[in-house]
Amino acid sequence: MKDLMFFLNLAHRDRWWLRLGAALAALTLLAGIGLLSLSGWFITAAAIAGLAGAGGAFNYLFASGGVRGSALFRTLGRYGERLVTHEATFRILAELRLWVFERATPLTPSRLGRMRSGDLLARVTQDVDALDTLYLRLITPVIAALTGVVFTSALLAFTAPAALPGVLGVFIFASLILPAWAARRSTAPGQEIASQSALARAEASDLVAGLAELKAYGADQRFVDRLDRANTGWINAQRQIAGQSWLNTALLSLSAPTSFVLGFALAVSSGAAAPLAALAGLVAFGLFEAATPLIMTAELYGKTTRSARRLKALDELTPDVIEPSAPQSLPERWDIAFKAVHFTYPGSNRPVLHGVDLTLAEGDRLALVGGSGAGKSSLIKLLMRFYAPRSGALTLGGAAMERLGLEDTRSRFAVVDQRAALLSATIGDNLRLAHPEASEKELWTGLEHARAAAFVKALPNQLDTWVGEQGGLVSGGQARRIALARAFVKNAPVLLLDEPTEGLDADTEADFLDALTAWLDEDARRSMLIVTHRTALLDHARTVAVLDQGAIAATGPAHGLAGHVPEFDRLFPNQRARPR
Repeated sequence: MKDLMFFLNLAHRDRWWLRLGAALAALTLLAGIGLLSLSGWFITAAAIAGLAGAGGAFNYLFASGGVRGSALFRTLGRYGERLVTHEATFRILAELRLWVFERATPLTPSRLGRMRSGDLLARVTQDVDALDTLYLRLITPVIAALTGVVFTSALLAFTAPAALPGVLGVFIFASLILPAWAARRSTAPGQEIASQSALARAEASDLVAGLAELKAYGADQRFVDRLDRANTGWINAQRQIAGQSWLNTALLSLSAPTSFVLGFALAVSSGAAAPLAALAGLVAFGLFEAATPLIMTAELYGKTTRSARRLKALDELTPDVIEPSAPQSLPERWDIAFKAVHFTYPGSNRPVLHGVDLTLAEGDRLALVGGSGAGKSSLIKLLMRFYAPRSGALTLGGAAMERLGLEDTRSRFAVVDQRAALLSATIGDNLRLAHPEASEKELWTGLEHARAAAFVKALPNQLDTWVGEQGGLVSGGQARRIALARAFVKNAPVLLLDEPTEGLDADTEADFLDALTAWLDEDARRSMLIVTHRTALLDHARTVAVLDQGAIAATGPAHGLAGHVPEFDRLFPNQRARPR
C-alpha cells in the first residue's frame, strides 16, 4: 500500500481531473438509483391507483418526468464520467512514463546495464499501464460508492427505515468484505502475473536478439524452454485469477437480488406501503452498481501492487554518478586530464584501470590502443560520466568533472562507436538526436562533412527516409557515416571514437577517415580521442597511448613506439619502426 500511495501522490497535478471524474461517477450512480427507485415506485403506485379506480387523480407527469430526467442524466453523466476519468488517466500515465525515464536516465548504464532489456521495457510499458487500475478503478469507484451509501441511507431513512440495516449489511458484504477477501485471494497470483509476464518478455527479447548466435551454438532450445516456463507460470496465474473472478461474480450476482428481496420484505414487514416497499427494494438493487468496480479493483490488487513495487524500485536505485547540487560553471577550455585514475565496474571485484595518467590537449589527436579488456572503452565511459572513478581525478579545462553539471560536461563531447546506433526513425530524426533544434541546412552540412550527403540525396525521401529497426534498412558503412554526421551536427569540440571503422572495408574506412580529418582541420582547437586496434587509424593520430592491463605502458607517436615498446609491437607487429 505504501508504494500505491507514492504513485497516488504523483498524480497531484491532475487531481482536479480525478475529482471531476469521481463527482460525475457519483452523480451517475445517484441518477441510476433514482431511475430504478422512482420507476419502481411509479409503476407500483400507478397500478394501485388503477385498481382502486383513482387513476384519473394520479400525477403521471411528475413521476414520468422524474424517470425521464434520471435516465437522461444517467446517460450523459456516464459519458462525461468516462470522458473525464480516461482523460485523467491518460494524462497521469503519460506523466508517469516521463517520470520513469527521468529516474532511469541517470541510472544508465551503470545500474540499468545489469537489467535485462526486456524487463526494463516491461516496466516502462506493462507496469505503467497496470497502474491505470489505481487511478481509474480505485479512486472513482470508492468515492461513488460512499456517495451512494449516504444517499441511499438518507432516502431509506425517510421512506422505509426498517429496510436500512438489511440493505446496508448486504452492501457492506459486497463492497467491503467480498473485495477484501478477493484481494487477499488474488494477491499472490496477481503478483505472479506481473512477474512472469515481465520474465516472458525478457526471455522473448533475449531470444529474438540473439537467435542467430544461439542457433549457431545449439543453445536456442534452452532459451525456448525458459520462455515456455515463463509463459506457463503466466497462464497458470491468469487461470487462478479467472477462477477467483468467476466466484466473485457469482457472489455479487446473488447479493444484488438478495438485497432487493431483503429491502422489499423488511419494508413490507414494517407496514410500509407497496410503492415505498418497491422503492426500498430497487434502491438497494441500484446501489449494487457501485460494488462491481470494487470487486474488479480487488482482483487486480496483486498485479497493481507488484507493478508499483517494480517501478518504485527504479526510484530507489542510486546512480553511480550524481549531479552536483551546485554545479560549477563550464570552463572555456576543453583539455582533458586523467590523474591517477583507478576504476572498477560496480558489482565487480576486478579492477579495470590502475593509476591512469593521460592528457588530451586542445587540438590534439590521441589514439588509445591496447588488447581486449585493457580498459580502453572504460576511459570513454568515464569521460561521458556514465561511471565515476574509484579514486583519482578527471578534469575538463582544469576543472574537476565531479563539480560540473552532467549535461554541461557531455555537451563538450560527441561519441561515435562501432555500433553506430540508429533509432527506428528517419535519417533527419537520428541526426537531430545530437542537436534537436538543428536546421535542415545544419543537417545537410553534417552529412557533407561525413561524406554522406550524396547517398542521402539519392534516396527518394532524403532526410525523411526511414532507417528501420537499429538502422537495418541502410548498409553498415552508411550507418557509420550517419553516426559520424550526427557527431558533426552536434559540433562538440572533443570527438570520442570507439572502434569507429570496425567491420568496414578498406575503401569505406579511408573515406570515413578522410571526412574525419577534414572536419578536425577546420578548427585547430578541435581534439579527438580514438580507441582502435587498426593500423590505418594510427596515421590520423599525433599521439598514441598504449594501455596494458589497465595502466598506460607508453605514449608517443606511432613510429616512435614501434620497435621500442613491446606492448605496442604485440598489437601492431607490422608497424614500421623509425629511429628515435
